[in-house]
Amino acid sequence: MAFSASVRAPAIAEMNMTPLVDVMLVLLVIFMVSTPMLSRNLQATLPQAAPPSPLKPMQLRVAVGSDGSYRLDDRPLGNQELWERLEAAVAADPRVVLRVSASGDADYQGMVTVLSEARARGIANIGIQP
Repeated sequence: MAFSASVRAPAIAEMNMTPLVDVMLVLLVIFMVSTPMLSRNLQATLPQAAPPSPLKPMQLRVAVGSDGSYRLDDRPLGNQELWERLEAAVAADPRVVLRVSASGDADYQGMVTVLSEARARGIANIGIQP
């Protein structure tokens, strides 16, 4: 009996790329055909945005002098003119901020008058400064 060693063919170390290329080309064709169908225009009614509100509210500064005089943003004003300016400021911006300050020897009644008149004219944001 003669024993002969069977000679095996060496294993193929490379992967066959032909089926992979075929599959990739088929997928490419499918995507190329289906893409125009996806780009149809969809009619939609979009909501309209409201105009943006001002970032900062208007700021006014009233100073009460020792003689009972009033200064609005460093401009001397009489009582009636100050009240009219406060009304105009509220009409222009309802979120107006009023800062009230008084000199060291000012009468409290002048300060209270400014606070009550500002409140009566619709100013809700009032601050008292030293």
